[in-house]
Amino acid sequence: MRNYLGRDDHRFNRLSSFLYWEGNLEAKKIHQIKRNVYYIETESGSKYILKGHSNAQNVKQQWEFFDRVHSSKIISFVRFPNGKREITTGTNYSWTLSPFVIGRKLNYESENDRKKAVETIKFFHEQANQVFVKNMVRKQLFYQRWMNRMERFKATKEIFEKYGYSYIYDEVMLMMKKYLDVVSDYPWYHDQIAAERNGSWVHGDIASHNFIQNESTYLIDFDLLQCTVQMYDYIQLGQRFLPSIEWDLDTLVSYNMVEDQNLERYLYSVFVPSDLLREWMHFLMKKRTISIEDYLQKMEIEWSQRKKFLHQVRKTIK
Repeated sequence: MRNYLGRDDHRFNRLSSFLYWEGNLEAKKIHQIKRNVYYIETESGSKYILKGHSNAQNVKQQWEFFDRVHSSKIISFVRFPNGKREITTGTNYSWTLSPFVIGRKLNYESENDRKKAVETIKFFHEQANQVFVKNMVRKQLFYQRWMNRMERFKATKEIFEKYGYSYIYDEVMLMMKKYLDVVSDYPWYHDQIAAERNGSWVHGDIASHNFIQNESTYLIDFDLLQCTVQMYDYIQLGQRFLPSIEWDLDTLVSYNMVEDQNLERYLYSVFVPSDLLREWMHFLMKKRTISIEDYLQKMEIEWSQRKKFLHQVRKTIK
């Protein structure tokens, strides 16, 4: 244990020296939150979040966006004490600072927190219009990324077979293919062009931990910021809300995230089980707190609820 702590002390000392020499930031306290994310407290009492980035173009896009959008609802980058926007380790890897905001993350099990998330995203979308940057990072449309995720999911088929859940794999794949075909038929390309012309942006990762709640509600972590159809944020919210609202269609619709003319494609997009695939792949990659068999049992229960939700959608759309 002593050796382990010693390595940590050495690493933090190196980081402290790096921050001082490259950013003129005198760190009194350094606490690692997760990989490449640190809480920093300075000698003067200022508190920051330090984050490492491997994508320099993504950082440039965020800086340009923050320069143009001065919102009370977003936690943006700030400069280092010496005026630098980011400091680098001599490669393309760079570090940024953001103010540390005391608060809690939202909890989508709470009705009040779900409403706060929707209100905050709507407010953000209003401000994230007519925003134009030179270093825009273009990405595939969301359903194309879902198709790529489906290809990665295929590689896990043997795990389902090993534990006796082949039928879950087969049904998920069938539904993914069928409803990705349905969703891809909507005019997303036309809407993407319109979004770029209007300078309309999405946050891109509206997990509950990317909201900070105190007297107000703030958005953090804009790594997946994208100039694209703003409905994408609401599709993500819908997928994340459903387990907490017992997969009830009427409750989801009551949040009024999209206009009536877009409700059909919104609901079909929410149904596509891309989030189930995402969480499954994350589970396989991270340190596991439950067994694969236990996880698959939970997936089986959730999958039956998803199918009931689809039945509600079909009845509503007809």
